[in-house]
Amino acid sequence: MIRSDKLPSFIQLFRPKNALMSILGVLVGWISISKGISTNLILACSVPPLILMAGNAINDYFDAPIDAINKPNRPIPSGKISRREAFVSYIALSLIGIVASIPLGIIELIIASFFAVSWYTYARWLKAMGLVGNLLVSLGVAFTLIFGSLAAGSLSLKIIVFSSMAFASNLAREVVKTIEDMRGDAAYGLRTVAIRLGSRKSGLFAALLSVLSSFLTIIPLILMATGWVYLMLTVLISAPLLIYSAYLSFKIKSKENARKVSDFLKISMFLGILGMLLDPII
Repeated sequence: MIRSDKLPSFIQLFRPKNALMSILGVLVGWISISKGISTNLILACSVPPLILMAGNAINDYFDAPIDAINKPNRPIPSGKISRREAFVSYIALSLIGIVASIPLGIIELIIASFFAVSWYTYARWLKAMGLVGNLLVSLGVAFTLIFGSLAAGSLSLKIIVFSSMAFASNLAREVVKTIEDMRGDAAYGLRTVAIRLGSRKSGLFAALLSVLSSFLTIIPLILMATGWVYLMLTVLISAPLLIYSAYLSFKIKSKENARKVSDFLKISMFLGILGMLLDPII
């Protein structure tokens, strides 16, 4: 049982805003196949955020020494939550998420189990290896859409394109975040993209990914799989923000610059997925 005085710190540990994005991803996948509301939809919307929040907890567990340099106000380095509490949270949330996926089917169970284990692997080993860890995180974001589509009964080409957009834009943000965290990561001996390539080349890499994601937004229009809401929110608003983020990525010279680019990418991703979600409804 979580004590009431620790609840704000656990909320900070779990990062529920990121979990909300995963729910939106599931809904985009679901609505592409089914317009109905059922128990399966509720279960599908609960699994990715539970697994993701578990991943956030175990990430903070292993990142405590790094966060003491980069982000000393995080729950563990600030002393608000113990490492043991973070580890127990990872186990509990992972198990609940995996159990909740069982009624959805064997494929959904495999996906949930894979990412529950993957977030431990990422935090323990892959994050220190650089790009492979960033690829895994971005794959997790992309799979929220695929998970929702599969839970509704099948996987559409439109969702494959949408998930590819989510993968590319999130990978761009992951690379930018390695620039933001260079000082602490270097002190802890990590070999992130920014440490290996330097901030300038890493910014170029992130810019190319942002441009790729913006071009992918056009494909659903060519396939005539989307309507005017998608055109307005995803193509005419989100895509230009991605292009602007790419431009800013070229000019990253400090931690503050990197944070600004990361925020623009986050806004772009939110508007993009909102367009995907609302388009079949309105």
